[in-house]
Amino acid sequence: MFFMAEAILLTKGLKASSHKGVITLFGEHFVKAGILRKELGKVLNDSYDSRQIGDYAIGFKITKEEAESRLEKARNFVTEVEQHLKEVIKK
Repeated sequence: MFFMAEAILLTKGLKASSHKGVITLFGEHFVKAGILRKELGKVLNDSYDSRQIGDYAIGFKITKEEAESRLEKARNFVTEVEQHLKEVIKK
């Protein structure tokens, strides 16, 4: 999801030096601008937060159901961003 967010930012000449910067720019230029659904911004932000907890918290556990749900949301994110990128390339 992060790399897809970076790719879509490049369509507007935008680049960030951190994960949080990518999320912020994605939200400002694609979600708030109405280009992509609000849910995509939420999924990207929630995934980042979960990654931070998973990387740095002690004893973090996730259920199989939660993992499957997050994976499905990530797939949807990638699909929607990919569709937008294909539209931009056609132009």
